[in-house]
Amino acid sequence: MNSENEKPISTVNSEKTAMKKETEKETEKETQNETQTQKELKTAPENASQDRREKPLRFGIEAYGVRIGIETEKFFTKSQIKASLKNVLPNGYAEIEYETAVHYFSLKKIGKAYFIYKNNEIYFETEKKLFIINALDSQIRITVAEFAVGKVFVHAGVVAWKNLGIMIPASSFHGKSTLVAELVKKGAEYYSDEYAVLDEDGFVHPFPKMLSMRGIIDDYTQKDIPVEDFGGVPGTKPVPVALVLITEYQQNALWRPQTLSMGNGVMEILAHTISIRRQPEFSLNVLNKIARRAIISKTRRGEARQTADLLLGFFDQQAIKI
Repeated sequence: MNSENEKPISTVNSEKTAMKKETEKETEKETQNETQTQKELKTAPENASQDRREKPLRFGIEAYGVRIGIETEKFFTKSQIKASLKNVLPNGYAEIEYETAVHYFSLKKIGKAYFIYKNNEIYFETEKKLFIINALDSQIRITVAEFAVGKVFVHAGVVAWKNLGIMIPASSFHGKSTLVAELVKKGAEYYSDEYAVLDEDGFVHPFPKMLSMRGIIDDYTQKDIPVEDFGGVPGTKPVPVALVLITEYQQNALWRPQTLSMGNGVMEILAHTISIRRQPEFSLNVLNKIARRAIISKTRRGEARQTADLLLGFFDQQAIKI
């Protein structure tokens, strides 16, 4: 028997159902903040999507010995992601079984927000669909650079001149792409504006992604442009590195290249070497081989167009003929 203050079970259940529906309506209207959204994502099932009956798309890729699994809800198709990967991994990749991957990326959406999980941890959040694919591209490229097997990736612009490599290590926003584009206009072969990919002998391999140019849309947004638009051609074979130029733009700077010692030169390159934490011994061996046979010079520089002429002239006069 129920007391006067107690309600029948059926009545309680009906009230709970009504309250649940009202709560769900309110939740849909709310704009979720970052902390709440992340909490919900952490507890969401792996196959959560706008249509919970659909399973996420899963596939795997391998490049430079790095095995990556990609999972996405149905707001992206496999063909869309593969099209984006063409510029991320310009030398291509092999498809593998998702379950055999070592590094995993998952794309999810909750409310208005898109998320990237990297190995089950939230890595990136945005409300713009385009940004999520750009962030995935960037993170895949960094993962390949960090874990590549038998190769050392250095953050650098690279061209070949007279069958010898010129490597320009630098961080982002230091004008690598602009200087590489000017060198290409002068007839240098294009290898990369992002990474110098070095093998165990210290030869640099082509990584001919489209050049990511700033200053066309605004000072921060990159626009990808094929090297052919600059009148250039991509390199097709590995070449020995003959010149490493440590430089950054400074308005009205004078071209005064100073040759560094082998030890100091290697230390300068190390600051831009992606794989140094994962493969310190291998990375150092490769960089030492380069330092033993190439000139490593450092200077500030002025405008890229003028610097391209000065750099190639310096190379012809000073670089070691290998």
